[in-house]
Amino acid sequence: MQPTIKPTPTQTQTIPEPIFTSRWIVSPTYDLFFFIGSCMFTLVFFGLYQIAHQFKFFLHGDSILITYFIFTAIFDQPHIFQTFSRTHLDKDEFAKRKHTHTWGLLIFILTGFVAIVSGYESELIVFAAIFGSYHIIRQHYGFLRAYKGINHDTQTIDNWIDYGLFYTGMFACFFNDYTDIKGPIVIYKDLKSFFPSLPPQITELVWFIFIVFLVVFVIQQLWKLANGKAINLPKILLLIATISTHYFIFFATATPFLVAEALETVYHDIQYQGWIMHYQRRKYPHIRNVVAKWLGLALAYGLVVGVIEICGLMYRGWAMWLFVPFTMVVIYHYYVDGLIWRFSKEPELRKLLFEQKNC
Repeated sequence: MQPTIKPTPTQTQTIPEPIFTSRWIVSPTYDLFFFIGSCMFTLVFFGLYQIAHQFKFFLHGDSILITYFIFTAIFDQPHIFQTFSRTHLDKDEFAKRKHTHTWGLLIFILTGFVAIVSGYESELIVFAAIFGSYHIIRQHYGFLRAYKGINHDTQTIDNWIDYGLFYTGMFACFFNDYTDIKGPIVIYKDLKSFFPSLPPQITELVWFIFIVFLVVFVIQQLWKLANGKAINLPKILLLIATISTHYFIFFATATPFLVAEALETVYHDIQYQGWIMHYQRRKYPHIRNVVAKWLGLALAYGLVVGVIEICGLMYRGWAMWLFVPFTMVVIYHYYVDGLIWRFSKEPELRKLLFEQKNC
């Protein structure tokens, strides 16, 4: 009889924690192109502006109008139109805020006409510009929160550092654009507006606070590495993309108003297009080619509105009056976007968009 060999107790092998957590909203490729890497289009438009004056065959080689037309017709106005797939096509949302999406939209448009008739065209431009910049910052913040949520990066200290870094960085850049303004800002040729001018000390203070947050953030990431804690990669990439892009626009370059608007907004536009296409695929899987259909309509809308806007800038006549409704639709978009993506109040929408599926 052979002796029974007892197995020796094996030591439990612990699997090392990954260096990075990298859960994505849709997929790595999709997110890196639409939500993070699309910041590179800011550089594309800056380059376009630099060489556009050579396009003598188009808009008389006016580099400002060429840059702005491509931006507004192909990127900005199409992303505005896409909002309607979330407000008017979505039966649940439309029923919830029916008056906002009908009478409210009409009031926005009528307000635009009243402002123009009353001689407040300049003030309307200023309001739209400031509201638009805030809207862009809030959208980036929404993606930051999303990447923190899906990667379970929600410790109180992390939230304070991440959100403090983001907001001080973004507003330091934003305030710099409104610092020490002398005289009116030229929108295009004789169209000018008076923007608020902040004391330079405000920008310096916010910039100093940002540097403090940045140092603390870097130390925190190094501490996590040293202690074997995973680092939220999508969050870090998004922070780099958003803050560095705003720094490039507001600190490193000096461009005309319309060009600066294109540089600031194109990243946001592509980010939003990627988001709304994700929403359309999830919400309407039964509609064949739903993304392509909406994108086609959005581009057609953008081209029409872009032509009207350029004509209004060039001739300042009937086309400018015709463009007023589209301007107010833009402001309506800023407003309703702050209502329709509140996931804390719509858990079904959160589940629809953040539940991991093969898209």
